[in-house]
Amino acid sequence: MLQLKLYYHAKPYLPWRFRMATRRFFAKRKRIRYSGSWPIDPPSGAVPDDWRGWPNGADFAFVLSHDVETQIGYNKLDELLEVEKQLGFRSVINFIPEGEYSVSERRIQELIERGFEVGVHGLYHDGKLYNNRATFESRAKRINRYLKQWGATGFRSPLMHHRLDWL
Repeated sequence: MLQLKLYYHAKPYLPWRFRMATRRFFAKRKRIRYSGSWPIDPPSGAVPDDWRGWPNGADFAFVLSHDVETQIGYNKLDELLEVEKQLGFRSVINFIPEGEYSVSERRIQELIERGFEVGVHGLYHDGKLYNNRATFESRAKRINRYLKQWGATGFRSPLMHHRLDWL
């Protein structure tokens, strides 16, 4: 955890190429370390004892989700959602409400009316949500406000960080 804190503290000052090389280095180590359970953890295929099945007797669920992390991603969202629409899919779009782009109430409503779900993907995308309890609680209040204001269907922690005991 200390390594992550140091990385996210220094990240704004590190050149992009260095950050990418560092990520590749650690990803390679993780692939080797977790090769027995990643990308698919075999026990995750076990059916829970109290499982009643998918609605309407479906054999599986297919879930599409998108984390909109940058202005570029936000700008390309309509293009992506048009492809989904043509294929008959609808996804959940997770926005960063206080990130580098602005999300209007009108945009949120339009997506919901078109059959998409909206989620909150942290308050920022800075890797600091779980740095300490005070930061978490301060941000959680604002995150919860966006969840309610937007009628959001869920929350996804940025960078897959989590502290389940705080949620």
